[in-house]
Formats: sequence, structure tokens, C-alpha cells
Amino acid sequence: MCSESECGVYIHTNTTDEFICINGNHNHSVNHDQLETKLLRDKMKERILSETISITKIYDEEIAKANLSKGAAAILSTVIEYRSNMSKARRKNTPVIPSGVVFGIPEFYEQTLSCQRFLFMDLFMKRGQDRILVFSSDQQLQLLFDSEIIFMNRLPVAFCLLPNKRGKTYFELFERLKEQTSSMGKQYKTKRIITDFEPGLMPVVEQEVSVFTITIFV
Repeated sequence: MCSESECGVYIHTNTTDEFICINGNHNHSVNHDQLETKLLRDKMKERILSETISITKIYDEEIAKANLSKGAAAILSTVIEYRSNMSKARRKNTPVIPSGVVFGIPEFYEQTLSCQRFLFMDLFMKRGQDRILVFSSDQQLQLLFDSEIIFMNRLPVAFCLLPNKRGKTYFELFERLKEQTSSMGKQYKTKRIITDFEPGLMPVVEQEVSVFTITIFV
């Protein structure tokens, strides 16, 4: 179909985009402003469906790079209008929220944008009833292991999705962190942990960290 809203001409193609026939007489001049905005929208849509960056940021970045003409800028959809439409398209490509702990994680979410490992731990407990997921890159883990002070609820270097707040769960988490510490040739340097009040966490920290101070926000 022609991009001109008042043009009723259709071009028919097969599934491989090969031309079959045309319906009508397509003889009007091209609208450069509409063509310019369509190419820009196509670029935005491609990024929105393949990246997890916010739609507003993608919109702003592509607008800055496009150097649109005044006519194209005047007819381009606003970020609010475009975000509403593209949010629906992105949701169709986004995995549904799981109702249980047994589900697959797409490879796209296991890696960083530079295709480096991001899913650090995927551990099932109690015969598949509980699951621990930890996302962290090697660079983030190195920062964690080199830090003397850890803020549990501040700027994250490891995203830990735990099924509960029991001591056994925290123990499994620390055991895996210890294994990774050894494999990276590191040692615990943590001397102070700042966290909310977690009864299940404190005994594990006392066991795993030899010298430490724990600050609790109640």
C-alpha cells in the first residue's frame, strides 16, 4: 500500500516480497517528508523489538541521529504517541510472566549487550520447588569481591532473585559466590554490610565472613 493516505493503490507480493501485480495507477510524486519519517520509524521499531532499552531513549537517540527536515519533523509522531503504539508491539515479543519456577530463560536475557555472560547462577532447590537466579557480569562480580563495604539495597552489582529469606537460601547464595571468588583468584574483602533487618541473613554472614560489621536499617 502507498504511504500516502489518500492513495488507494496496492502492490501485491508473495511471501518472499516478489512483485505479483499492482492495483490501480500509481502516478503521483513522492512525499519526501513521509518517506523520511517512515524510514526513521522503521529504524526505531527494529531497535525496540530487538533491544531492552527504554522506548523513549531509543526515540531520542534516533531523532538526534536522523537530522530530519522541518517538514518531516512536523509530521513525526510525538514520543508519547509512538511509545504507546510500540509498547504493544514490544509486549508481543516479550516472554510472559511465569506462574511457577520451572521456565526457560531466553538466551537474549542470559547475556549482556556485548554478548558476555550475564546469568551467573541458576539453581534449583527442593526438587524444583524453589529456584535461585543471580544475574551479574564478570566485571560486576569483580567490583563486588573488591568492595570492603556492601550496600545490599543500593547500587546493585548482582541481581539476586531468591524464593525466600531463609538461612539455607542465603547459604547457597554465599557458597556459589565463594566458588566464583576462588575461580577468579579473588578473596573476600568485605568488612561491612549495610542491609535491612533479615534474621535469616545474619547467621550466614557471621559464618561466611570472618571479620565484619553489619549495619541494620529497621
